[in-house]
Amino acid sequence: MKLLELRLLRISLKSKNFYRSKKLVHSLGMPYVKIHACSNGCMLYYKDNENKESCTICGESRYEEPARGNKSRKVPRNVLRYLPITARLQRLYMSQNIAKHMSYHAQPRDKSVMVHPSDGEAWMEFNKMFPNFANEIRNVRLGLVTDGFTPFGIHAAPYSCWPVFIVPYNLPPEMCTRKSNIILALVIPGPKHLGKNFNVYMQPLIDELLDLWENGAATYDCHRKQNFTMRAIVLWTIHDFPAYGLVACWSTHGKLACPICGSDIKTFGLKHGGKPCWFDCHRRFLPENHAFRKSLKCFRKKTKVTDLPPKHLIGDEVYDQLSSLTPDSKDKNKYEGFGKWHNWTYISGLWQLPYWKKLLLRHNIDVMHNEKNVGEALLGTTIDILDKTKDNVKARLDMAMICDRPTLHLTRKPNGKWQKPRAKCCVRKEDKSVILKWFKQLKFPDRFAANLSRSVRLDHQRFIGLKSHDLHIIIERLLPVALRGFIPEKEWNDISELCFFYRQLCAKEIDPMRMRELEKEIPILLCKLEKMFPPGFFNVMQHLIVHLPYEARVGGPVAFRWMYQHERYYLHC
Repeated sequence: MKLLELRLLRISLKSKNFYRSKKLVHSLGMPYVKIHACSNGCMLYYKDNENKESCTICGESRYEEPARGNKSRKVPRNVLRYLPITARLQRLYMSQNIAKHMSYHAQPRDKSVMVHPSDGEAWMEFNKMFPNFANEIRNVRLGLVTDGFTPFGIHAAPYSCWPVFIVPYNLPPEMCTRKSNIILALVIPGPKHLGKNFNVYMQPLIDELLDLWENGAATYDCHRKQNFTMRAIVLWTIHDFPAYGLVACWSTHGKLACPICGSDIKTFGLKHGGKPCWFDCHRRFLPENHAFRKSLKCFRKKTKVTDLPPKHLIGDEVYDQLSSLTPDSKDKNKYEGFGKWHNWTYISGLWQLPYWKKLLLRHNIDVMHNEKNVGEALLGTTIDILDKTKDNVKARLDMAMICDRPTLHLTRKPNGKWQKPRAKCCVRKEDKSVILKWFKQLKFPDRFAANLSRSVRLDHQRFIGLKSHDLHIIIERLLPVALRGFIPEKEWNDISELCFFYRQLCAKEIDPMRMRELEKEIPILLCKLEKMFPPGFFNVMQHLIVHLPYEARVGGPVAFRWMYQHERYYLHC
C-alpha cells in the first residue's frame, strides 16, 4: 500500500521520497482521502455507511482478520484513493502563468475552423441552454478520462487498477493535454475487473461535481486579482470501447454493441465465424434513392434495403428509456429485454448531474483504438498476414452463405484442404515479400514515427508488436503507397479513401462543413468496402466509423477526445 501511495503522490509532485510528498500535499492544501470499500466492490464505507463494519449487500467484513495476538490495528480489505478536484481546480487560478490562459475559450477567433473543443457544437449548445454558467467565462469545463492498466508491469501478478483523470478544457490547445494540467481524481483498486461496480467507486467524485455545479467554490483569480465563485461541469467522458461499457453502463458486446444505434440495427451472427456481424448494416444510412439500396447481388443476396437510418436519441429520450427499465424476474442482475431491445447493464451515476441529459455528446468513441483495430484488420487482410487476415476459410464459408460471389467460393483439394481464390483486395504471394521489404527499409524523421523496421519479420512474413501509433502512421500515410500497383485501381481507390478519411478526421484543424460532408460520404464508403471484403471483416469497430464525423463536428478536434496523451500519462503511475 505504501508503494502505491508513493506512486500516487509522485504523479503530481515527483518528489524524491514519500515523507516529502505527504508534506507538500499537506502544505498545498490539496487533500488526499482514503475511503474504505467492500472487497467485492458492492459499496463504499462513505457518508451514511462510514461507521459500518460489514457490507450491507454481500455481508463481507470491512477489515482483514487480525493476526493472532494482534487485535489493535484494523486493516481494510479494499481502499479507494480519492483526490478531491476542487482544490486542484482552484490551484489553476492561483498560478499566474495558468490563470491568464483559463479564459482562452472565450477569446474571439475564426469559428470556420475548429481548433479547440469550444468550437464544437456541444460546447456552444451548452452555453445556450445554461447562459448563467456561460456568462462567467472562468467556469471550468472538464473531460473525464478513465482506463484500466497494470501498475506493477505485465509480468507481475494480474492486477487491474483504474485511475480516473480530469482534464480542464478552458486552456489553449497546447496546454489542455499537458501532463502538468491533467488532474488525477480517483485511483480505483483491483485486482479484479470492476464491472458495473465502477459506478460505486465513482460516487465521491460525482458528489463533488454535483456540488461544483450547484454551489461552486470561492476562488481567487491571481491574474485578475479578484475573488469569484468557480463552477465546473463534465462535458464528456473519454475511454476505449470496453471502458465505454463501464462508464455509460451499456454492454459493448453482442449484437447490440453499438451504443448509438441501440436496438435499431440489423446485426446477425456468423455461423462459421461465431461472432456478431455488421455486414450490410450501412445501406440504410444512404439517401433513399441511392442505387446501392436496390442492389440484390453486391451485398446480402436477394436483399433490398428500405429502412431509414437509426434515430439519434437525445439525452432526454435516453433518460426516459433508463427510467422505464425493470429488473428481470429470472435474473435480478439484469433488466428485462437485455440483449433484445437494449444493452443497459446499470444506470450510470453521471445521470445524477442535472445537466447530463442536456449534453449533445456524453461519451466519446475513442478514435485511437478505433483506428488501431480497423488498421490491423485492413493491413492483415490486404497483405494476407497469417492469423491477422479477416479473409480466412471461415470468412469464405460465411460469405458463400450470405453473399452472391461465386468466383470467391472455396474448393476442396484432393488432400482435403481448402483452396481459397485470391480476392482483388489482397496482394499476390510474391508481392507480399516486396511490400514487407519496403516497410523494412523505411526511415522517418525524429519524433514522427517509431522504427517500423523492428516490427517487420521477413522470415515469418508478418508484422510483430505494432503499437497504436504505428498503425496510425501506417493507415494514414503508408498503406496507400504500399498497395499502389499491387491491387486493382478500383479497390485501391476505396482503401485510399478510407485512409484519407482518418487523415482528415485526425487533423489538428477541422472544418465543420467538411465533417457534415463526411457524414454523408462515409456510409457510401462503407458500402464500397462491403462489396470488397467478406462479412467477417465487419465487426463493431468497422461499424463505429459511421458515427465518427458526427462526433468530430459536435465535439471538436479528435486530439482532445482520444486516449493517446492519457495512456502515455499512465507511465507516471
